[in-house]
Amino acid sequence: MSENGIRIITHINLSKDEFKNPICILGMPGIADVGKFALDSLIGQLDAKNFMDIIFDDYPAGAIVDDSILSAPKAEILYWKDPNNLRDIILITADAQSLTPKGIYNISNFITEIIHKYNIKLIIALGAYPVSRRKINTKIPKIYASSTNRELLIDFLIENKCDRIQKGVIIGANGLIPTLAKARFNIDGIVLLAETDNLAMINEDITDLKASITLLEMLKRSFTLPIKKKYSLENLDDITKNLQSKKDQLERDLDTFQFADTDDKKKSLYI
Repeated sequence: MSENGIRIITHINLSKDEFKNPICILGMPGIADVGKFALDSLIGQLDAKNFMDIIFDDYPAGAIVDDSILSAPKAEILYWKDPNNLRDIILITADAQSLTPKGIYNISNFITEIIHKYNIKLIIALGAYPVSRRKINTKIPKIYASSTNRELLIDFLIENKCDRIQKGVIIGANGLIPTLAKARFNIDGIVLLAETDNLAMINEDITDLKASITLLEMLKRSFTLPIKKKYSLENLDDITKNLQSKKDQLERDLDTFQFADTDDKKKSLYI
């Protein structure tokens, strides 16, 4: 299926009738990749299954290399069937945000139509809320919430320990998809942002695992998800060491490449 530079690769054919009271949890790349890491971790925890991929010609023009295999940048839609038959989950993430505002709008609109097609009634979007480092709670980052439905927001604030987002702009698909879903199809949405160091806005190398795990723990409490203990603030040090080990190995692997003889050798390899 192809439309406006968008191509869908379907992994399994499922109808809306095959989902029980589905909700959508969304985590696109963004500041410190807080929402994406939380969503990727949730996918692993739930052992979510591939539903469909979306390739879009406004994603970055390059191939992703993973374990020596090439793939195009894409959005991914996965699903989890609740063994208790109470609430299934559609999970959506992507390798990158679109490169232009128009592209972000187009892909958000398209994903909104898919959400509507499968009769989803609630969207939960995950992301980061940058604040000054001296204002961050060093033990448990605060979570800030906003919603397309005032009553939903009030109920969520009462039931969970989080603050409301009073004013501002949520950049990218994490904010736009719930907004368009409400405007076009009257689907409610709530955006949850975990506070992170505002330096992450200008430093792409910063990741904030504590913020991501705080979002995961809120999802676990609010929606009774089977998230294992290994993804908790108590085990943050172990998770950080594991990721650092993988990063160090990648850097050692990159050091084995022979760069072309150019004026700026760093530009001869693009990862």
